[in-house]
Amino acid sequence: MGIKFWKKAPGAGNAKICPECGTNIEEDAKFCTQCAAAVAPEAVASPPATKAAPAAIRGSRNVEPWAAKAGESVSKLPRGVKIGIPIVIFLLMAVVVALFVLVATHSPQAAVSRYLGSLKVGDYETAYKLVSHPGDKFSTYEYFRKWQNTQADAIGRLQEFRVQPRKDKNKLFERLLSTTPTTGARFVVTMKYKNKSFDINMAADSAGGAWPFRKWRLNLSEGISRLVVEPLGAQVYIDGTYVGNAEEDKDLKEALELKRFPKDIDDAIEYARKFLRAIQYLTSDSKRLAACLDDVAESAQSATDRFGRSGSSGDEFLNAVDRIMQQSKDVGGELSRIAMRLYWILGGGDDGSLRAKLTRVQSGIDVSDLPEGFHTVTVALPGLNSETKKWIAPQSVELALEATAATMDSLENVTNGYLKERSNAGRSLNPAGLKTFLAGDLLKTETDRVRDLIGRAECVRSQLTALKYGKIKMLSEGVATVETHETWNFLTYKGAALVSTLTDQKIEMVYTLEEQGGGLWKVTESKKLSDD
Repeated sequence: MGIKFWKKAPGAGNAKICPECGTNIEEDAKFCTQCAAAVAPEAVASPPATKAAPAAIRGSRNVEPWAAKAGESVSKLPRGVKIGIPIVIFLLMAVVVALFVLVATHSPQAAVSRYLGSLKVGDYETAYKLVSHPGDKFSTYEYFRKWQNTQADAIGRLQEFRVQPRKDKNKLFERLLSTTPTTGARFVVTMKYKNKSFDINMAADSAGGAWPFRKWRLNLSEGISRLVVEPLGAQVYIDGTYVGNAEEDKDLKEALELKRFPKDIDDAIEYARKFLRAIQYLTSDSKRLAACLDDVAESAQSATDRFGRSGSSGDEFLNAVDRIMQQSKDVGGELSRIAMRLYWILGGGDDGSLRAKLTRVQSGIDVSDLPEGFHTVTVALPGLNSETKKWIAPQSVELALEATAATMDSLENVTNGYLKERSNAGRSLNPAGLKTFLAGDLLKTETDRVRDLIGRAECVRSQLTALKYGKIKMLSEGVATVETHETWNFLTYKGAALVSTLTDQKIEMVYTLEEQGGGLWKVTESKKLSDD
C-alpha cells in the first residue's frame, strides 16, 4: 500500500484528516495517531482515489498532543525492546512467586513438617539437626537415636502426621502457666503409628537468618513431665539410655526443715528464706496440677474433634480416650502428692527415725527437658525386681520397685531371728545373741531392757503364737521396712513366782532393716503401729 495524502479538515485551522480512518491529526504529523497510517504532504504524489471515511468516524476522537508524540515514540522503538518489556514483566512476576515459595518453605510449619518427614523415612540425623539442644542429658544425638529406635521397636515407625497451629482456647490456666513465644510459633502434631496415635506439642523458635531465608529450631519439650522413682538411689534408664540414679527432691527436703524454728537472728533469716522456698515449691506443685487439668481439657477437645473428623479411625479415638483416662489419673496423683507434702511440711509423720526420714522423701529424676512423645523408662536396683513402663510425655510417671523373692526371704528371716532372740534374751537374761540380728540404737535399747530385768530379778517368758508379714518396702539402697502383725503371750516371773500374765496380745509393728554389707541385714529400728 502506498503513502496516502491527507486532506485539510474543513474549518479546523491547521488540522488535517487521516485518509485511512478519517481522524483529525496535526498538520505536521507523519503518522496517524489513531491507526498509525503513514501520511504525506500533497506535493509528493497524486493521491489515489479513496473512499471518504464514515461521518461517525471522522472527527469522533480528539487526541492530545502528548499522546500523539507517545504513539510516535512507541512506533519508533526497536523490535527487541518491544519483545523485551513483556519478558521483564514476566521475570518480575516469577521472582515474586519464587519469594512467596521461599517464605513458605522457610516457615515454622515447614520446619516442623521437615522434621516429621525425616522421622518418617528414618533419617534421624537430619531430624536431630532441626531440634534445639539445651545441653542436658536428653540433648545428645546418641540419646535421640536410641529414643527413635526404642520407639520404632515398640510401636513401629511414624506413618502419618498432621500439623496444626496450637490454639489455647481450651486451656483453663494458660495465662498462669506460660506465655506464647514471641520468636516462634506453637503447634499440635498428631503422630500416627501402626496401632497407636497421639498428639504432642511442638514449638518452632527463631534461629536467625534473614527474610525470606529464616531458620527455625524445634523445641520438643513444651509440656511438664515428672518421674517419681522409689527407692532412693535406683538406677533409671530412659529409652535405653542411663540417665542417673533416683535423687532426693532438694526443694522438698528444704521445705520439710521448716518445723525447726529459729533460735537467733541468723536462724530467723535462714528460716525466712526456706519459708519462701517452700511457698514457691507448693506454687510449682499447683502449677503442675493446673497443667494436668489443662492436658485433660485439651485431650478431651482433641478426642471430640477427632471423633467428628472424616478419615479418623476408631483406634485413634480410643487411643485419645485412653490418654484422657491416664491424664485423669495424673490429676488424682498430683492432688494426693500435694496433700501428702503439705502434711509433711507441717511436721506430720516425723518421729526422728531413719524410717520417717526416708519415708518423707520424694525421689526421682529431672525430666523437665524430656521430649514429648512415646518413651520407655526402666528402673533397676540390685536385690529388687526391675520395672519398665511405657508412657507418652508429658505425664507424671511413678515407679516403685519391690524386693525380689530372695531379698524378701532375707528380710523375713532376719526379722524372725530377732523376734526369737528377743524372747530368748528376756527368758535367759542373756543379751549376747541379740547382736546377731540387731545393730545401732535398737541393739542398745534391747540390751538395756534385759539388764533392767536382771536388776529387778525378773524374767519374761514370751511366746509368739502368730506372725503375719505385711508390706515390705525398700526406702533406699540398703534400707528397708518390714511390717508385721504379731500375736503374743507374756508371762512375767519374779524368781519362781508368776507375777503377771498377758495372753493373745495383738501388735502391729514396723521394723527398719539396714544392710551391713555382703547381703547381711540387721534390724536397726522398731516402731509400734497399734496394739490391742
